[in-house]
Amino acid sequence: MIRHVLICCRGEIALRFIRTCRLMDISTTVIYSADDDNAEFVHAADQAVRVDAWIPETLITTVINVALSCKVDAVAPGYGPLAENADFADACVKANLIFIGPNSSVIRQTGDKIAARVAAERAKIPIIPGMQIDADANAAMILANNLGYPLLIKAAHGGGGRGIRVVDQPEDFITSYEEVRQESLRAFGNNRVYLEKFLGEDVRHIEVQILADRYGKILHLGTRECSVQRRRQKIVEEAPAPGLTEMQYEQLHNAALAVAHQVEYDSAGTVEFLLDKEGHFYFIEMNARIQVEHPVTEVITGIDIVEHMIYSASNQPLTLTQQDIHFSGHAIEFRICAEDAHGDFLPNGGEVLDYRVPEGPGIRIDSGIHLGAKMSPLFDSLCLKLIVSGATREQTLKRSRQALDELVIAGFSTNLAVHRWLIGNQSFNQGNYDLSIGKTIENTHSLPQRKALAIHAITALALYLNLIPDVQTHPDTHRPISPWIQRNSSWK
Repeated sequence: MIRHVLICCRGEIALRFIRTCRLMDISTTVIYSADDDNAEFVHAADQAVRVDAWIPETLITTVINVALSCKVDAVAPGYGPLAENADFADACVKANLIFIGPNSSVIRQTGDKIAARVAAERAKIPIIPGMQIDADANAAMILANNLGYPLLIKAAHGGGGRGIRVVDQPEDFITSYEEVRQESLRAFGNNRVYLEKFLGEDVRHIEVQILADRYGKILHLGTRECSVQRRRQKIVEEAPAPGLTEMQYEQLHNAALAVAHQVEYDSAGTVEFLLDKEGHFYFIEMNARIQVEHPVTEVITGIDIVEHMIYSASNQPLTLTQQDIHFSGHAIEFRICAEDAHGDFLPNGGEVLDYRVPEGPGIRIDSGIHLGAKMSPLFDSLCLKLIVSGATREQTLKRSRQALDELVIAGFSTNLAVHRWLIGNQSFNQGNYDLSIGKTIENTHSLPQRKALAIHAITALALYLNLIPDVQTHPDTHRPISPWIQRNSSWK
């Protein structure tokens, strides 16, 4: 069994692993850069190793060297840059380190979206019509004309909303084709692309969480709805996906298990589908790592997904059966990011000047920030995840409205305005929404201006003019205590 883990991710997911490891009596070491000197996960780990230079070309070697010097048993990449890197998984095995995730063969097969489509076909799961393209732009355009418009050009190794373009007409194909290839090469080190028929925005993005061990046992943990996206990046997820029939749930569960068995999956992972208005579903990809949205599944199943990832990596068999997994209630996750919702959603950073989180039944906060923390625009913009649950979706929505209203983050812009707008949107509240809701979100004119923005500005000005007394620090953590909390301020 694993006794000591090096965690090579950051923010809230690093804390997530630290907490589960602590419950399992596993020691933790984190690796971090100067930008995270005062980060919560650095203080929470049993040991922290600072690396001054994060160079992508030498990142694998750097992490392996730290792991060996700290004499850890295993390495956990979370959903960081090394999570779906087969070369890193191989390097861990070569160094006699356990990689907490699927084996490298699975990562290569699922990380290549073309190979994943082939695997889904072999498992007899419907895929969206499309084709691999290994040709110059002019030859590719001939194939595109045969497929028909509108279509998608997608990077074979894409992810996170990058490496994808919608092409509505032939005149735009060549420019979009070259853009995707160049973006893919920069982001993923590979310029292979493929074409896929564009089903439109009136489809839903639904995924199924799976758990597997290294003995061939694979279980599903139900569905998640991921149709609230902004520029093809998820910002709100809920479990279970609302409004499906029992037959649709069963079909999606069985399809996910079939794909997982086809690639011989052996950890926690996610199989993703599109569902059209006629109720037809299509496989789109498989993520060979833990997902940002995993908490909503944990809430409705009571299962610690990270714990089972560690057991699987330790060659422990799954003790659960599919009959042991029971679904209870509903959960919604809101990704709170440091970005300007009224300024083209550009990421930004700064110091957390005020930070207050909601409390009460059904509230879970997976946070990577604290008062006085600094958000760097160089990293992912995710600040925290607000997870709200209830016995029913209606109760969850009601609790979500209150929780979003109570949440305060001052010091920089966030996308809270998006979530507060969304929770009042009729289609979302009725569970009758699809990917087209993202177009409304991207139209920033529809988002309300919040008076909280003015409050944040006043706070910053007061600090600058020294109108607030010296900020006290907590005697245990030595971190700043909000001056507003010191004065028992209740305004927001």
